[in-house]
Amino acid sequence: MKYLKVYTLFIGLGLLSSFSFSEEVEEDTVQPSNPQELLEIVKQGQFADTQQQREREAQFRNEKNKQAKLLADAKDERARLEREAARLEQKFEANEALLVVAEEQLRERLGSLNEIFGHLAGNATEARNIMEQSITAAQFGKDREEFMTALGSKMNEGIKLASIEELETLWYELQREINASGEVVKFNTGVITVDGNVEDRDVVRIGNFNVVSDGQYLTYSPSRGAYSELPSQPAGRYTSQTSDILSGNSFPVQFAVDPTGPQGGSLLASLISMPSTWGKMQEGGFVGTILQIIGVLATLLFIWRFYQLWNMRGSVMAQANSATLSDDNALGRILRIAEEDKEADTETLELKMAEQILKERPSVEGLNWVLKIVSVVAPLMGLFGTIIGMIETFTMITLFGTGDPKTMASGISTALVTTWLGLMVAIPTTFMYATVNNISRGILGTIEEHSTGMAAKRSEGTE
Repeated sequence: MKYLKVYTLFIGLGLLSSFSFSEEVEEDTVQPSNPQELLEIVKQGQFADTQQQREREAQFRNEKNKQAKLLADAKDERARLEREAARLEQKFEANEALLVVAEEQLRERLGSLNEIFGHLAGNATEARNIMEQSITAAQFGKDREEFMTALGSKMNEGIKLASIEELETLWYELQREINASGEVVKFNTGVITVDGNVEDRDVVRIGNFNVVSDGQYLTYSPSRGAYSELPSQPAGRYTSQTSDILSGNSFPVQFAVDPTGPQGGSLLASLISMPSTWGKMQEGGFVGTILQIIGVLATLLFIWRFYQLWNMRGSVMAQANSATLSDDNALGRILRIAEEDKEADTETLELKMAEQILKERPSVEGLNWVLKIVSVVAPLMGLFGTIIGMIETFTMITLFGTGDPKTMASGISTALVTTWLGLMVAIPTTFMYATVNNISRGILGTIEEHSTGMAAKRSEGTE
């Protein structure tokens, strides 16, 4: 039993050793079958561990020696770099002192040339800015802009003087731009159409104000260095003049020039970017659309009623001046009652004619009341649209604040356009109603006058 416990202990130690050194022992190692084999295995493991430890210690010592050498080399390199830095710092300070002396000498030698550098740099920069936006750039090209840029950069450095050729070129370009402002020149160049294509066209440049093609005003596109069509053109009486000046061989030729802005054409560009009257009407929303429809219908109704009443008035006036009765007009139908019933007394005759007048009144007054309603309702609808626009404006203010006016522009535009449309419908409709109502009253007055006269004659005859 004692040997069995010892044997079991050795087996346990062997298993622990095999677990500790699993990297060194292969999976197919023969398991010990007795204490002697186990002792032999433990002995071999201790020998292997000792050998491995000696190898690791030797490797560690080698690495330690290498680290020490690297540390020593790094310290030497640091000392060398510190000495180099000190030397370069001394050299920098010496060069800086020399640079100060050299700059002072340069300023003394340049003298008033510094002012010339400043003037040349300023003139070149200003000329470049003008020429970049000038409508003459498409004709003269971008080489002059590149020259102005290079000259301005050179003068800003203040080291080299401008050459005689550069000064002459600067003078030439400035003089050419001045001369171009008073010229009317026709030439062929590429024009960018509205859809983005480039077409070769004959164009006329009027000074540095406007460029026109046949029937069109053009604008200059600095980014592409070419003329381009405007998205929309001014009134036809202006565009017709572009053809005259394009085909004209002698002067003077009547032509509309827009000299506004630094290079001309600013007013034209602003005007064409503004919405048309029809575009403004579309900003009124659904209320504006309803007002437009009402206005059109009211106008058509007025035209129809005016035509009817004018013909009716002509027939009544013709009947009033004629002794022959006719049934194609209201007055003739009323007077025929008296003619057909000669035996009736005056009171009866008046009642019959009054009845006929009441029958004729609807056809005379007709739909005049519709025009009156439109003249009253249109301003109220405009006010309704104004309220809608202001609600939209305050909603935008609540969401985005008042920092960007563009967020409020839509609501304000709706409010103003609907008010404008309401008044634009109401004011003419008021005059329309007054016109047809006056004609209707005139017709009824003529009918009543002659009816009363007929009754008075009958009364006198009876007496």
